[in-house]
Amino acid sequence: TVRMGHDPAKSALNKWSQAHEVKNLVVADAAPFNGNPDKNVTLTIVANAWRAAEHLADEMKKGNV
Repeated sequence: TVRMGHDPAKSALNKWSQAHEVKNLVVADAAPFNGNPDKNVTLTIVANAWRAAEHLADEMKKGNV
């Protein structure tokens, strides 16, 4: 797992699934999930990846990535 959070000391990713220490690294899979849910999480994985991709595209337009 790769925990998401605001504090780099307690998590590896920010709220956009970007690594705190490597801004060009985005984790777009099920790694941020802390547990193993009993339901299929495919749509949640797709939604998180889509959200991260849109943020990344916005940052690329601004020249931040």
